[in-house]
Amino acid sequence: MTGLSGVAGGVTAVTGFEKGSGKTTFLNALLPLAREAGPVALFSVGVDGGLKAKGAARPAEVRVEPGDVVLTTDLLARASSARLELLEALDGRTVLGRPVLGRAVRGGEVTLAGAGNLGALSGAIDLARREGWAASSLVDGAASRVTQVSALGDAAFVFTVRVDRGNLARVAERLRALVALAELPVLPGPPPGALRLDGPLTETVRDGLPEGLAALSLEDFTKSFLPPAALLRLLASVALSVRRGFRLLGIVAALRDVTRDELEEAAGPSVSARLLANPYEVPA
Repeated sequence: MTGLSGVAGGVTAVTGFEKGSGKTTFLNALLPLAREAGPVALFSVGVDGGLKAKGAARPAEVRVEPGDVVLTTDLLARASSARLELLEALDGRTVLGRPVLGRAVRGGEVTLAGAGNLGALSGAIDLARREGWAASSLVDGAASRVTQVSALGDAAFVFTVRVDRGNLARVAERLRALVALAELPVLPGPPPGALRLDGPLTETVRDGLPEGLAALSLEDFTKSFLPPAALLRLLASVALSVRRGFRLLGIVAALRDVTRDELEEAAGPSVSARLLANPYEVPA
């Protein structure tokens, strides 16, 4: 897959607008690329999407190879077809058991589980990298919460989206807004004359901005909570920048009754340039 430099040896989150957008499926497709740098650590913000969709009696959809590290729970580890060596038991307990980091000594399917909160997840990622347990980290992100990326440190992200005839226009607008945010200039020190905003950019905050404001500095793009149309209107009149940036590696679209050409036409050139090939899409 092209356009995904930095996955091997880096921290990459896979997130999307909604459930069923193919996050976990694409995370599996990234595994061979990530393994080019060595063993991979797999994390999740919550329970693996396949398990939630299919029920606890069905197997998870993430397949690990010997040497890979996973964040799961003690109960889910025992139910896995992989055999895991316990590396670290984390603090706390969830309804699915106690969070643990385990290394696969035999390949198989395993259910990813969250660490309880984003702070604990970030700590688990840091621990795996600091101890040298894995060269790359992949995070199965929560649907509709791109804000989670800001908790993962120096992370890049891939965005997955499901597109059909009924949501084409709405998804196209949301993708234009997402790309616009990801492409904001990164200026650690706000430029002269810019208003520094330390909290979220909401519609209420926008309405209270000074008349004639020329430039606005956000902490990072996940702090914008404006609807897509409102954000795009603001960008037409205010120079927006961020003090910390995250790399958008690309967008993967699962298309149903819509062609890639139709999506590109609806979303425009900025989104088209970010579209990656869906590795599970069968060419016509």
